[in-house]
Amino acid sequence: MKHLIYIFAGLICCLVTLPQVAASPLENKKQRFRITVLNTGGEPQQGIILKVAGYSSEYISDEQGLIDFEQSIDNNYVRTANFYFPTDKNRTIKSLRLDEAAQDTIIRIDRPEDLARFKQSGKTLLVNGVLKEGGKPVPHAEISIQGTGKHTFSNVQGEFSIEADYSHLIMIRAERMENKYLDIESFLQNPNQPLEIRMTKKGADRVYHVVEKMPEYPGGMKAFFSYIRRKAHTTELAEETQKEGAVMIQFIVEKDGSITSPSIVRGLDARLDTAALDAIIVMPDWIPAQEHGVNVRCKYSVPVPFKKPKPAPPVTPKPAPEIKKDSIAVPSVPTDSLAQDTILQVIPMPSADTLITDTLITDTTLVASADSIAIQKETAASLSTSEATEVKPKKRNFIVRFFRWLFGIKDKENTPVESKEEKTPEVVPEEEIQKEE
Repeated sequence: MKHLIYIFAGLICCLVTLPQVAASPLENKKQRFRITVLNTGGEPQQGIILKVAGYSSEYISDEQGLIDFEQSIDNNYVRTANFYFPTDKNRTIKSLRLDEAAQDTIIRIDRPEDLARFKQSGKTLLVNGVLKEGGKPVPHAEISIQGTGKHTFSNVQGEFSIEADYSHLIMIRAERMENKYLDIESFLQNPNQPLEIRMTKKGADRVYHVVEKMPEYPGGMKAFFSYIRRKAHTTELAEETQKEGAVMIQFIVEKDGSITSPSIVRGLDARLDTAALDAIIVMPDWIPAQEHGVNVRCKYSVPVPFKKPKPAPPVTPKPAPEIKKDSIAVPSVPTDSLAQDTILQVIPMPSADTLITDTLITDTTLVASADSIAIQKETAASLSTSEATEVKPKKRNFIVRFFRWLFGIKDKENTPVESKEEKTPEVVPEEEIQKEE
């Protein structure tokens, strides 16, 4: 019975506390915002669109540049309002944090035509600012309007005032500090308060992208790509994966030249990306970047190329040299042709018995036998008789013959004219040669 009483009492407690549990979550309370949009000249901007991040609702400024709306606010989450031109709803021109300070505020937005008009007019405005570094004021800093010659200096509290326009940048320079460049619009967002400008020391933990002297691999980029080919085995991996291209790696070169925070900016293949990143991680230290002679941190990007090896050109066999049949000397044959089973034609040397070495040494006259001499004489006699028969005596007239008969002049015997082209070679008998010897 007691158990039943306890169970009944528990049920009653649950029913009593249930409405309180349902009401316990924090209800999103709505808050009213009145935001006035003006240009830097103080004129209202009509038609500016406001969107709250995470919501699809749009609010548009009226003729006075006022945007009046309500938005639910959660203390655990900060909402942001983004502003757009009516001609381009995809590009944010300004953002504003929706908190208690933004319930009734004024923001400055200049249209492109406003800026063109301000620059053309040459209108100048007095701007105020205060320089700080780590919460401390920066005194004796130079503030100048580029291209105009106007300049001033900050006081002990880091405050300054200067006449600026819409056409020239405002440059701030301080000893051992990074230079700052601002435009007039930055100062006119809150014209009633001086703009707080935070300065940064040179050589601090800032990561540079462009410096006077960029970091360098020891030995230059030629040595770097040689290291990459050797360490990442780029050629072998490209041939195995049948993929070519470049993996883009980004890293930070520290003040001491060491490599930190390597990451893949543009990948190619999982295997190739891993090989490229591993090679960068164990890469030797670089020569650090410098700005004004001081080593600084610099972000750097390098490509790691993967390219398949080029195919070797086909080897064409060299043709074997031609060997003349009448030639006795054996030409020199390249070793390549011998390796390719080239068959050489060997011409046998004439025997020593067919040459008369003595006559070749002493005289170049050929020796003929008696039978050949007789044959040559008969041939010459037959040629002379045939030529004689072919030559006919000249026929003279009657008067010439009479006088030649009267004086006893007889015709000479016609002898054949030896042809210069067909002279019979002089043949020396063998007996005369032996007598001369």
